[in-house]
Amino acid sequence: MRQVLSWRLVAAIAAVVGMAFLVYVVQASRDDGATFADTGGDETRRMDVVALVGSIEQTDFQMTPQGTVSGTLVIEVMVGGQPVRTQLFPGTRGVMSDECAAATEQFRCAVIGQSLGDTLVYFALVPLSGELRFRLPAIDDLEGGFAHLVNGWELPYGRQIDRTPCDPDSASFGEFLNEHEGEFESIYDLTEKAIVAVDC
Repeated sequence: MRQVLSWRLVAAIAAVVGMAFLVYVVQASRDDGATFADTGGDETRRMDVVALVGSIEQTDFQMTPQGTVSGTLVIEVMVGGQPVRTQLFPGTRGVMSDECAAATEQFRCAVIGQSLGDTLVYFALVPLSGELRFRLPAIDDLEGGFAHLVNGWELPYGRQIDRTPCDPDSASFGEFLNEHEGEFESIYDLTEKAIVAVDC
């Protein structure tokens, strides 16, 4: 009886499958172009930690393609003006901007996160875009003192949100949201401990 599959055919198929897998792994490891607006998905995360980061220490650290910590990542968080060392353990979910990953100067980033006790179970390291301010994705709703962002994060918002750079003529923030539908960025102020403005 004639053999249907020769060892050469099996080896060729295995080589093609192996190459496809290798390309997938390489692409996943290079996929660092995601913005904060892409994170979170449908899951709502109320961020109860927002703080200035004094320094970032990395040892064999990287964010996996699944969005979790691998290696050792220790951040020095400023709490009440005092530095507190916080380790983000392997497997912790989160996102880290390229600017913060490469930061060598102190006080260049902020951390926002969701905590369980004294441990961060989700985090985002974001670069400062001005004096004690940083940019976040657009707001899609305001409720109970919290702004719900398009990526599912929830953070406090100020008594007034300055929308002058985008649309100074809108009668209310609700009208602004209806007209702009996520085509802007939110500005968080660490001094005010709230989202205080938007930018287009």
